Amino acid sequence: MSQLSLQEKLKFDAEYKVPIDKIHEFWSSSIGHIPKFCRDTFHNIELVQGRWGNEGCIHKWTYSLDGKVLTCNSMTETLDYKKKYITFNIIGGDLLEPYYKSFKFVVQFTPKDDGGSLGSWTLVYEKLNENVPDPISLREACIQLNKAIDAYLTQA
Repeated sequence: MSQLSLQEKLKFDAEYKVPIDKIHEFWSSSIGHIPKFCRDTFHNIELVQGRWGNEGCIHKWTYSLDGKVLTCNSMTETLDYKKKYITFNIIGGDLLEPYYKSFKFVVQFTPKDDGGSLGSWTLVYEKLNENVPDPISLREACIQLNKAIDAYLTQA
């Protein structure tokens, strides 16, 4: 008897007033600035290995979600400056255990006619078992984070 796949996806779009190059560059190499303007949720993001803006670099995130302070390690898996595409792979921390076998954040940025840009985000995850809830509160935190990033970059 084959086991059902527990891999699922949650999607959301984020609109930005800033041009595509600016938002892609921020997510590529400036995520360490997030705690400067979003400290209530994202307390620290540090570079653990590699260089900002390069594939393979690893970041340690300290953040609050559902009233708990958590940590996770993400690796920039794919960083395509031409296609404006990024994949962050979660490789350790509270986000994985005891809930998920794997977890990725995938974003494709596209330009908008008004000079702004759109980020089409997909959270791709495989649950450890069928009782694990979908990461709805994490998706909501990501939506709020993207609004805060847009406001920060609009002021910059």
